[in-house]
Amino acid sequence: MVEQELIERVGPGIYADPMSFEDEFLIAQLRLSRGIFCKETALYLYNMTDRTPNFMEMTFPKGYKSNYFDELRIKPYRQIDALYGMGITTIETPYGNQVRVYDIERTLCDIIRPPHVAQDEVVRQAMQGYVQRPEKDLNRLMKYAKNLKVDAKIKTYMSVLG
Repeated sequence: MVEQELIERVGPGIYADPMSFEDEFLIAQLRLSRGIFCKETALYLYNMTDRTPNFMEMTFPKGYKSNYFDELRIKPYRQIDALYGMGITTIETPYGNQVRVYDIERTLCDIIRPPHVAQDEVVRQAMQGYVQRPEKDLNRLMKYAKNLKVDAKIKTYMSVLG
């Protein structure tokens, strides 16, 4: 089928319809199956930022290595097991495929968590968007904030915006 150009190979064991747009989020998820979309990439998938990411941010278990990070334009983060699994969910990409992402509450904690803090404007826009969401879960947000040691910062944002 590849020789007849009915499908094209986009990676080891991954094939796509050459007539459709490649979903770079899905391809990254398939090639890096332990990865979870996080930080500003997650904000983009949640439509909570007006910035299109220049690279994709993904979190992996501590010690995870891959030769695909540069090729796929992935900025990897590693996390201990106790925190890696906290808040994993799925979301639909702009191309209609499901990928794994941290939920919005975990994402808000991650973007203000040192040492990789997002720019002030990105954080402000995300926090404002969150407080306006009808499906927000402030209890979950505060639970994550405590576990990730950003509860004081989250409380400040919520008191100013809420």
